[in-house]
Amino acid sequence: MADIELLTEGRLYTAVQVAAVGGVVYCVSRCIYLLWFHPLAKFPGPKIAAVSNVWYGYQWLSGRYPWAMQQAFRDYGDVVRIAPNELVFITPKAYTDIYTSSINGRPGFIKSDLLDTGDKYEGLASERDIDKHRAARKQLAPAFSPKALRQYEPVIHKHVDGFVSKLESSPAPHQGVDIAPWFERATCDLGGAVTLGHDFKNIESGQNHPILESLLRIGHWATFRNVMRRFPLLYPLSYVFLPPKVALSYFRAHSTSKTLIRRRVENRHDGKQLDYMTQFLKDESDLPPDGFLVSQAGHLILDHYESSSVLTAGIAFLTTNPEVMSKLQSELRTTFKSYRDIEEDTDKLHDLSWLNATIEEILRLHTNVPYGLPRISPGWNVDGNYVPKGVVVSSCAYATTHSPKYFTKPYEFKPQRWLPKSNPDYDHVFDTDDKTAFKPFSAGSRNCLGQAMAYLVLRIMIAKLCWKFDWELLNKDEMDWDRDLRLYIVWQKPKVHVRLTPFQGDGTQATLG
Repeated sequence: MADIELLTEGRLYTAVQVAAVGGVVYCVSRCIYLLWFHPLAKFPGPKIAAVSNVWYGYQWLSGRYPWAMQQAFRDYGDVVRIAPNELVFITPKAYTDIYTSSINGRPGFIKSDLLDTGDKYEGLASERDIDKHRAARKQLAPAFSPKALRQYEPVIHKHVDGFVSKLESSPAPHQGVDIAPWFERATCDLGGAVTLGHDFKNIESGQNHPILESLLRIGHWATFRNVMRRFPLLYPLSYVFLPPKVALSYFRAHSTSKTLIRRRVENRHDGKQLDYMTQFLKDESDLPPDGFLVSQAGHLILDHYESSSVLTAGIAFLTTNPEVMSKLQSELRTTFKSYRDIEEDTDKLHDLSWLNATIEEILRLHTNVPYGLPRISPGWNVDGNYVPKGVVVSSCAYATTHSPKYFTKPYEFKPQRWLPKSNPDYDHVFDTDDKTAFKPFSAGSRNCLGQAMAYLVLRIMIAKLCWKFDWELLNKDEMDWDRDLRLYIVWQKPKVHVRLTPFQGDGTQATLG
């Protein structure tokens, strides 16, 4: 009996040895293949990125993926292999090849699963199916027509005025306020109004609505889940480690969204609503499922919420560059003799050189999608490089717009670069800037449908805030925007602590926090 047990243990030990050796041989063989024989072996990049998704995962989980890509382009050149089956490009030509291929009659680069929610119905931004995306986009497009934008103007002004009024009545005049949370509330309120005809009252109450609370909490976990998706055996852990507070906020937001959608569908005949959902509710014989509407509404509200980071960045840049703020305020206060004049003559905002140059420069330094949107190659050339079918490709907007190859003084906030050359404030040092490298709203058939709306909101919001207040950054010695910023699918912003002094238009001022 002892001999049998010994023989059994010996066989088990031998089996373990064989399995271990087999595992080592497999791993070594795979590494050799990925490093020297894989179709992407000729492309440079970190060696660890060529053999595993560890490099990719680490950079995303650190919250500094765009900065890591920027350094990678410095180290390896215009195209970098960041994972065994993924390439990232920096050149404007590559951007055009990837994102406008279907427009130019070439095979389309299909969207990857980066933004997949896992829901039955995907929103416009995350829908991968070309036909479904095209149908939803066509249905929603009238909501962003020039006529529709004109009708939204009073709604935008109403919400901006409520925001300004709240800032004026803010307590603690000498302590100032962290402007970031207030921009989050203001943009979420506006998103609810133009998407569902519903005011979330974040600004009025000074508290975060469940939908806003979910948006604020979901970023870290969504990033973790996307990284785990690269490791199939570990992917279930992303749900095991879902923080209870995040799960609770998500389910509360989802339940609230379903209630609001059901109410919006029931009120579709009252004629009082002017919002994006109107476009999906026109055909009585073919009303979309509630799940579809919830998903579309969620993505549209998220798009408005994301403009909060652009506005926060704008205030950070303007308060650390007072000479630019002075130029901007001078233009605004000369053009509009009173705060109310801005609403009465909104069209003038389109013609203000410093205002529009400032917005473009904010978007250059701080875009909402700095990481590029991954696509799957159909087997085609990208900037002269043949990319095999099935390889994931993307650009990196942050690295491109911060590259000295395309922009002079790329790290400096210089709206002058966007001024007309006939403007006396234009500096010819920027003549060599390559404006084709600037694509803040993507390009091609999947570019941002709401970009005209985004520009309208930014013009009105920045114009009114900079006309109404003089701004002072109180934590300028502690806050470094670029250093303190983090990206977990959406931006995690540093504290921007400001003091606002209302401008009365007659030379009198009173400081308010």
